[in-house]
Amino acid sequence: HHRAPKGVVGVATMKFTELLEEGMRVKWRAYYINYRGLRERIEEMESDPSQSNIEFMAMLKAQMLKVIKFYDSAESRLQEEIRAFVNDRFASSPNESEQYKTLKYEAEMLRNYAYLNKEGLRKISKKYDKRCGKSKTMQADIMDTLKASHLASASERLESLMTLLDQKDTSDGLEEEGLVAPLLTRRTTRTNSTIVDSVFTKHERTGDEEDESPRFELARFSIADESLLQTLRLGATTAETMVPVALALVCFALFHLDPIQKLNGASYFTIFVTLEALFLLLKQNPPDVILLSATLLLRLAGIINDQDAWGGFSNQVVLSVAVLGIVSAGVHHTGVIEFLFMRVLGRPQSYVSAILKLSLPAMILSATISNTCVMGVLIPVIEKWCKEINMHPALFLMPMSYIMLVSGAFAIFSTSSNLITQGLLVSRGLEPFGNFDIGLLCWTCSAVTLVYMALAVPLVLSRFSIESPETPVTPGHTPKGRLAGASRTNKKLFVANIQISGTFLAGKSLRDSGLLQMMSQGMADIVRLERMGVEVARDSLTQAMLLQQYDLLYIWTTAEAIEELIHAPWVNLIALDGGYEHQHRSEAREIVEVVLDGLCPLVKERMVSTKQLDANYGANCLAVRPSFMQHFMKPEGRSQEVHDFVKALRSPIQEGSDVAYRFRVGDNLILDVPRNFAVDYANSAHFTLVRRLGDDEEDDSKAKTEGEGRSSRNMIISGFLLVLMIVLVASNTLPLLEAALVTTFLLVGTGCLPQQSAFRAINLRTVLTIVGAFGIGKAVGETNVAAVLATIICNLLAPFGTRGLFAGIFSATVGLGVVFHATAVVILMFPICLEISENQGIPLHQAMAMLMMGATCQLLSPVSYQTNIMVFSSGYYTFMDFPKVGFGVVVLVGIVCVSLVDTLVVVA
Repeated sequence: HHRAPKGVVGVATMKFTELLEEGMRVKWRAYYINYRGLRERIEEMESDPSQSNIEFMAMLKAQMLKVIKFYDSAESRLQEEIRAFVNDRFASSPNESEQYKTLKYEAEMLRNYAYLNKEGLRKISKKYDKRCGKSKTMQADIMDTLKASHLASASERLESLMTLLDQKDTSDGLEEEGLVAPLLTRRTTRTNSTIVDSVFTKHERTGDEEDESPRFELARFSIADESLLQTLRLGATTAETMVPVALALVCFALFHLDPIQKLNGASYFTIFVTLEALFLLLKQNPPDVILLSATLLLRLAGIINDQDAWGGFSNQVVLSVAVLGIVSAGVHHTGVIEFLFMRVLGRPQSYVSAILKLSLPAMILSATISNTCVMGVLIPVIEKWCKEINMHPALFLMPMSYIMLVSGAFAIFSTSSNLITQGLLVSRGLEPFGNFDIGLLCWTCSAVTLVYMALAVPLVLSRFSIESPETPVTPGHTPKGRLAGASRTNKKLFVANIQISGTFLAGKSLRDSGLLQMMSQGMADIVRLERMGVEVARDSLTQAMLLQQYDLLYIWTTAEAIEELIHAPWVNLIALDGGYEHQHRSEAREIVEVVLDGLCPLVKERMVSTKQLDANYGANCLAVRPSFMQHFMKPEGRSQEVHDFVKALRSPIQEGSDVAYRFRVGDNLILDVPRNFAVDYANSAHFTLVRRLGDDEEDDSKAKTEGEGRSSRNMIISGFLLVLMIVLVASNTLPLLEAALVTTFLLVGTGCLPQQSAFRAINLRTVLTIVGAFGIGKAVGETNVAAVLATIICNLLAPFGTRGLFAGIFSATVGLGVVFHATAVVILMFPICLEISENQGIPLHQAMAMLMMGATCQLLSPVSYQTNIMVFSSGYYTFMDFPKVGFGVVVLVGIVCVSLVDTLVVVA
């Protein structure tokens, strides 16, 4: 009979793996049995009967000893705390003491730990007996050996401790000398390594099947780090709950007060839905879900009809967005962009010459295909090129993102914001733009931007010297192997968690362990060392410190160092999302680095407990570089911030508040994923960067060249087809949609792009975002909300004439673009610009040109656009670097547009 601890609810339908992982205490996760890993080993042996079971036996032994050792250590600490509490207790009732409640809670948590681990050992040994065991006695032998440990009698021992804790009279049953000796009898355990070895050596392998479903009522711990009541209380006070309530109350009050006669109930409902949608977008919720939901809500309320709500699905411009994604993927796939840059760049001797050589081809490409695609190719090209010309990559990455953003508005089909504006004009029966009607204005702005970058960047980013500075290395630390060169340049640093897994390093100092040589900065990489759940004082962390088996080290190091540690036999990485030991074994898996984008389902998920990684990608998170740490390069300079971050990882609930880290746009992750993940998600809207960390870079490069069809033939064909599409569209021979479809079929038909890759390149979520935004824009226009806003803007800026209105449109668009994606900004501003044009007699297309140029100036935040996120994740820049460089560009582009839009944009 297996009795669940007090406070545990039976769950008979859930697999034990899920029960274990849900019942784990976050701060102890690394000390639980690695049930998942042991189960995988059994499955491997079952699928290959000829496979030895030595590795499984060694792993099970280590897991069993780890669990027993941690329990003994935790129980001893709990006894000391209870002894101190009893000594200090006065006449007040213990039930009124917070310390008393804490001790009771700790005891319940330890009881749950013992229960889950005993069940894990019992079930995994039973599984082995059924599937692989010859003698069928593994379970009996394990449980018999376990009886000699304190873990086996944990429930009774902890019950005795609680009895002592509850005694109000300390003289009753607890002698004075008892406060000095251990409160519970502690015997020398017989479950040492020698005895456990004797148990395991007699067992061999056979094949049988076991139903994973529990035969008895399993335990699911109900006392988690946050209770249901606490969760509800926290949820009721969050901004996601309070903001919509406040917006609803304000809109309801305005409706009854009726301060503006043009606005009615439908108008105020539209204002509420629009503002709530913008707020949810600001909180990094998926834009397609938010905008489609908002449009659906407006449709159900009868504010817009079916054509207004869903007409975007039949809009040719919207469909062109999806097809152009395939064209960009095809051009990227063949490597023609990389080939072009490597032939053009050369070895310039000055920064001005270098940025000119880099910018001109980038501007041409960004005006024809996705600038995200171009930037993805440029980042590794720039980093390699900068080593050759002895200049820092930071002098080029951000400037190129900004230059391509501005020049990308050259053609109507160049950017999604231009296409959306065109689609809105078409949907309202208005005269659309010609493909290159704003091209002259755009290139003028681009030229001004390029000159500004050449002159201002070396001054604004003066801390980046021409020669890449060496990163300080801990004295006495000499990196070896591939890391010897990596330590001499700025490298991105990730937080990871490793555990000493075997006896090889036990008793060795950090200096002699070899760990410091595998890390990029030596001792500076170690943020926290934890021993059996207790942090070792930071001033005790020296190279002479002796390691023990099962020690946990939180480190802050490079991707290359983490890659080395993954394959080290005497340490295990602890998965940050699941808490269990990661062992990269299968040839069907690979290690990748990714940067999260706005449509990634991980965004806003709690890292310590998310199931989205496994559910969506079959992945585990091995390391993280949060977006707010992107510019942290020197461990010793940011140790406290990183230490606080690690503390939040271990204890997501602190003083009643949820401080768990939630994934954000721009986060860098190192993931263990299924093979071909990097290829499958290369063009996904989930990530702005996907890079495989291969064991052999040369073989990886070769495989990439052969596997992706990067032959001279395909480069020539894809380049020719891209030029052909542009010519067909520019000459009005074919509309954009048909020209893009023809190019797509030819790219697939000629073998430049595999059919499967073409389908993956269709960004359906972007299309859904645009369609959802169309409905909101229509509602804002039809309910007079846009007319009222336009009247306010006109009244404020009328004294400044037409150019003042142009400046107002541009400034409002840029301001909204700091926090919202260009798609949402264009949709919101379009009906307002339309009203201003009609009321003030301003040419419609000139007003729309100001809108489109303002939408391209997403230059004041590192997370406002995909290319900004990509360069921010390089690790060179701080958040404030972006507005420092971008503000000057915005001002100059605004001046050019306001001054010349009526001259350079002339529509018949």
